[in-house]
Formats: sequence, structure tokens, C-alpha cells
Amino acid sequence: MGYVKLPKADGAFDILPAELVGSVKLSGDDAKQIDVAYIGGDAATDTISIAPKGTDAADSFAQADVQALVKAIGTIGGGSGMIEVSLSKVVLSTTIGAS
Repeated sequence: MGYVKLPKADGAFDILPAELVGSVKLSGDDAKQIDVAYIGGDAATDTISIAPKGTDAADSFAQADVQALVKAIGTIGGGSGMIEVSLSKVVLSTTIGAS
């Protein structure tokens, strides 16, 4: 199993499992965090929320942070990594269960 190393203050870090990820999104609150939902988890444990340091809107994560995390998860997959798909429309969102 691969993990993404999430940097914290003073050289500390958290780890995020990179397998069975179903979606990676910004939360809807003002101090935006990143919500990572997993396939196969139950409603109480299928999402890991990554909170930014600070609570002001300026401290929030941005869509570029989400895309960087998605790229890291795809790179960990090895082999062919992530394969882009050409759809006829732009995707608005993805949803897993009740997430």
C-alpha cells in the first residue's frame, strides 16, 4: 500500500493511504479543508479530512492543493499511474455513497 506524506510544522507529518481513493474534494465550509473519500468504507469512516493550519479563509486549501494531492495519489499507483479520459462534458463533481 502506498501513502502520501502530508507535511506539518517542525518537520512532522501525517500519512494518507493512497489506495481505494474514490474522491478528493474541497470542503464546503469557510476554512476549506480537503476531504478524501474511500471506496468500501462505512459512512462513519469513509472520509479523511485534512485541515489546514489556521482558521481564516486565507489559511484555506485551494483547488490547486486538491489537484496536487490527486497527482501524488496517482503517482503512487505506479505502473501506468492515472490515465486521462476525454469525456464529452466537463465533470462537475463525484460522490461516493452519502459523502
